[in-house]
Amino acid sequence: MMDALVTLFITIITAVIVYVGSEIRKNERARTIFNVLEPLAKDAVVAAQKLGVTEYLSGAMKKNHAIKTVVKTLSDAGFTVKDGQVIANAVEKAYLEQKELLKQYPQKGAS
Repeated sequence: MMDALVTLFITIITAVIVYVGSEIRKNERARTIFNVLEPLAKDAVVAAQKLGVTEYLSGAMKKNHAIKTVVKTLSDAGFTVKDGQVIANAVEKAYLEQKELLKQYPQKGAS
């Protein structure tokens, strides 16, 4: 009887440790994504703006290009963000924060 209780206790403790470890890893991955999301979004916005120098891109096209760039970069690094709005918000924030910097790249007009 005592051996069965000890075995049950060890099994429960092992399951709890595995679960807690899994949750910690998820939180670390989420923290990593949010730590790299801002600089990735900033770089993607600048890259999209630079594309607009040689070919006409509307604001929506540049935003979509920046979002796709961030998604691909995260994906290539083994991360996925299920809520695309998080990336869109990061791109919009990056654009607003760099508005003055982006002015140095004159945009090609629509033909």
